[in-house]
Amino acid sequence: MRDYLESIYATFLFDRKTMGLTFFVPVVMFGLSLLLILLVPREQNGIYNNIIIIQGVFIPFSCWCLMYRLSEMYEEGAQETLVPYYSKRFGIDFLRYFIVNIIGVFLLCTAFVVKYGMPSLSALNVIHFIILVLFYMFFGTSLIVLIKNIEISLTIIIIYTVLEVVTLGEFMPWPHIFLFQPPVWDPFLLRKFVILLITVIALMFTTVIFIQRADRKPQ
Repeated sequence: MRDYLESIYATFLFDRKTMGLTFFVPVVMFGLSLLLILLVPREQNGIYNNIIIIQGVFIPFSCWCLMYRLSEMYEEGAQETLVPYYSKRFGIDFLRYFIVNIIGVFLLCTAFVVKYGMPSLSALNVIHFIILVLFYMFFGTSLIVLIKNIEISLTIIIIYTVLEVVTLGEFMPWPHIFLFQPPVWDPFLLRKFVILLITVIALMFTTVIFIQRADRKPQ
């Protein structure tokens, strides 16, 4: 068990080395979200803005490191060595970053509850956070395997997220993944969750299929 944990830790160190300072971008966004939750005073009717911060500031960057890791497969000269290796380790890589992201979400939720009380955080929001993490992680990996360019892929994610958050989901006529109002369990919310889960599954299969295709290409 100790050897396994050490190997996982070594992969994080490897990612930090290959990514450089960009490795810490999600950490910075976590810190920013935490500061906004703890330090920005809000009236009672503005408390939910902290939930929007978790959705729109921290969670979108849950895909960051995994996207950079997969993008290395498409660098010139890396096809022969990295594609077989990363295709075999994708499940482990996804799981370790998923766990890290969920820990980050849990810590932000804890800070929110400590400041505003348990009744302020709905279980529906927590479930939604977990689904959002899955969505962004697979959305990012799908863009990488389809576009094969980290800059363009990240730009798409950032533009989509910024437009959603700034307009509170009222401007663009595309599916809205965020909850900008306190959730109430009704058919509309159920439909949103189902559509989001179906999208996550579709993105997951897209990622896996295209990674396997890349691995099968003649070297």
